[in-house]
Amino acid sequence: MSRPHVERPFRVPFVRACLVLPGGAEPFRALTVNVSVFGCYVASDEEVRLGHTLRVRFTVPGNMLESELVGVVVWVNPKQQNAIHSLPPGFGIRFLGLDPESRRRIDEVVRAYLERASS
Repeated sequence: MSRPHVERPFRVPFVRACLVLPGGAEPFRALTVNVSVFGCYVASDEEVRLGHTLRVRFTVPGNMLESELVGVVVWVNPKQQNAIHSLPPGFGIRFLGLDPESRRRIDEVVRAYLERASS
């Protein structure tokens, strides 16, 4: 079976435990909700600031090696009394300089999801 050709980076569901390491602050556990080669969304009640650089660690299915990616907070979705987004409280991270192996791993997650969705 051939893999679907991916023309542009897709964001796909990706619910995984992760560890967030904000520079100069205490690390905290959270969940990724979605991922692309550009970044990810992290569900958390922890407070982060726009523009804050941090690291996020997680594993991808089928790979025991942990990926540790550096990113910048580009969107904050705080806990709201009457939430309007379908996303839980958290924040969006734009990855900075993905290494080739991390990019390959994330691309494989995206391709596998698209393959399952198209069958």
